[in-house]
Amino acid sequence: MEIEQVVLSHFQYIEKVAAFLEGSGPEPEIEDVEDCMMTQWLKEHPNPKMEEPHARFHRILKEAVEKKKQGQEAEAKALLDQAYTLYSQLEHALFE
Repeated sequence: MEIEQVVLSHFQYIEKVAAFLEGSGPEPEIEDVEDCMMTQWLKEHPNPKMEEPHARFHRILKEAVEKKKQGQEAEAKALLDQAYTLYSQLEHALFE
């Protein structure tokens, strides 16, 4: 598995969530952290400092979708902003 695929899969996931939160896309299927490409990649290339931020990335996106469904738009947007920050940090760490 190539690192670029891992990064792209997370970018595509966050963009699906963003589209849903903006009202321009369907509700995304929530990705479980254990089933995602980055978890598989991290099993092959252990990096303990990435495990918690990666799990947090998935938790935050799941919570953002839930907030949107509950009509809590501002909270959902704030969570999405946090997820984008985490995505950038994870991307940077993967390419170090």
